Amino acid sequence: MKDQVDFIEDSRFAQCDKEMRVTMWLFVINILLVGGVSLWIGLNKPAASMNYILGFPAWFFWGGLVANVIFCILPYFMVKFFYKDMSIEAEDEG
Repeated sequence: MKDQVDFIEDSRFAQCDKEMRVTMWLFVINILLVGGVSLWIGLNKPAASMNYILGFPAWFFWGGLVANVIFCILPYFMVKFFYKDMSIEAEDEG
């Protein structure tokens, strides 16, 4: 144990950890929202009673199209407000 070098955490780790957590939350919310909306609108409905929007079943339009368009726009704001530009070069050990 005497030969063990003290571990020094990279100063960028906290920012990377924050970015990872925000990204994972976006992914989880995406799955829950897309799946939840699709199931809520379309579950246990016979095909004859389906509502259609622009030729798509309502569950697919709201869950598959609208929710995914929203989640294609959200990463822009995620990058703008949570992500930070930083160098990937090794830090000086001095």
